[in-house]
Amino acid sequence: MNAEPRTTVVNILVTKTLEIDEPAWCADPHNGAQFKPDVTHNGPEIAASFETQLGTVDYLRAWISHAPYASLAPEPLPVVCIELDADTVSLEPEAVRQFTAATRRHLDALDRLADEADRIRGGGQ
Repeated sequence: MNAEPRTTVVNILVTKTLEIDEPAWCADPHNGAQFKPDVTHNGPEIAASFETQLGTVDYLRAWISHAPYASLAPEPLPVVCIELDADTVSLEPEAVRQFTAATRRHLDALDRLADEADRIRGGGQ
């Protein structure tokens, strides 16, 4: 039996907190971020809503997003994300008119979101 002490190499994961700048418009708690490239700043979500016989349908969700540290495709400036859903509803003509009115209101909100993203990209927070 060999009396000399033995050693081995073990890979361990060491974690520490990382302080990063948080834009004023960010509403994301960043709970899922474990590494710096995971950090994405997301602003408050807006969505168009329309009432049907089956309940409320939310569509055209949108928010400002910025992933400045993403490893594959870093976003140098904030962008507007728009989620398009594949739900299908059948509507009577008057309901279609109500739907288009709701969509027009949401499109105005999307324009305001684009203006806010332009303001943020211009250097203001």
